[in-house]
Amino acid sequence: MTTKSNNVLLQDLSVIRTRLQERFAFVESTKDLPQPWGGSAILHIDVNPELAFHFLEFIFDIAYVDILQEAGFRFIDDKTTWEYFAMSENGFLRIYDWKGYTVSIGSFGLSEGGTKEGLEKDASYLKKLIEDNIGKFNEYREVYYKNHLDEYPFDNFMDAFMSLTLLFREALDSLDNTHNYLEALILLVALLDTQLRYSILLTRINIRKTKKIDPDFWDLFQQKEGGTFITERVIYNLAEAEVSFSEYDKTLFFSRINELYDIRNRAVHRFAITNFKYSESKLAVEKYKDLVSILFKIIETLEHEQVRLGVGFLKQEELDLNEDQFRKEMIRAISGKIDSTTLIPRTKEREAMFSDSYPKGYHPSLKAVMKEFEEDIKKKKRKT
Repeated sequence: MTTKSNNVLLQDLSVIRTRLQERFAFVESTKDLPQPWGGSAILHIDVNPELAFHFLEFIFDIAYVDILQEAGFRFIDDKTTWEYFAMSENGFLRIYDWKGYTVSIGSFGLSEGGTKEGLEKDASYLKKLIEDNIGKFNEYREVYYKNHLDEYPFDNFMDAFMSLTLLFREALDSLDNTHNYLEALILLVALLDTQLRYSILLTRINIRKTKKIDPDFWDLFQQKEGGTFITERVIYNLAEAEVSFSEYDKTLFFSRINELYDIRNRAVHRFAITNFKYSESKLAVEKYKDLVSILFKIIETLEHEQVRLGVGFLKQEELDLNEDQFRKEMIRAISGKIDSTTLIPRTKEREAMFSDSYPKGYHPSLKAVMKEFEEDIKKKKRKT
């Protein structure tokens, strides 16, 4: 099958966007919705919920808007993680997911002059348009990522770095529950290799005092198809020779990482022909996981040194990212590197309206509303 160019795919998607926007408008505010709120599911859409989220975001040409943000809290319910509201001449439709598993279109009220049958036809039209064209959108994303990788290999490397960090943390946290010992072992060695490559790069830039990544550094983070590459063992030797470990015992560190490398190779390449046991993977992860923390501290020192020298690609503001900014960067990296076919919505963590964890059982932002409600109850009791 011939893959379409991204320009052709984008033209196709633009046509789809025009068709959809001719029939529907995105509702940005709860004020535009009919009162009282209500409605029921009409149709289910057979697509991946995360991909549907981004497809609709692209089609409606908007950033994510939390429909309840105006109320001072972020909450839909325990079954829904995102929702869009679309308006046609017949009324309002709600497109939403169910626990990240399915996508539904629900009726959300008729407009003046609208009919139930007309709104059902609008829902069917929207369902068919999404199901027929979401594949093109996904292909567009895939081509985009491939082109981006070819043009900006260092971006791919850093995305991989963040993704490996997250994957290893998750594997470590769930080690006893999932028993994915081998996965954790492989991720640990891959993350350490990536950390060392980055450390070598930072060291070379700081020494050379260059403002950019010189071409002779590229082989640290790029391997072209059919081309040569620097192996893990060579990276270990380069890092031992070039990178400063300050207060850490460099000889001990590289002795341990080479031990870990041999264990990984026995687990992956010689599992059937040696006496290696699967449980040894877990023991290795627990024994050598501290190497990651050591390298992160060394990297932090090298990054701050680069900023102090005013060289390289880093700026102070990039080292001062707050938790929310870092999370957004992590999500972007994950959506491109871990699985770009399962894109992750950039939504804020939602807060429930009512929960036993709150001092009075309800969200603090509801204080005024609840006070008014309680006063009404008292008045009714007095009258009674």
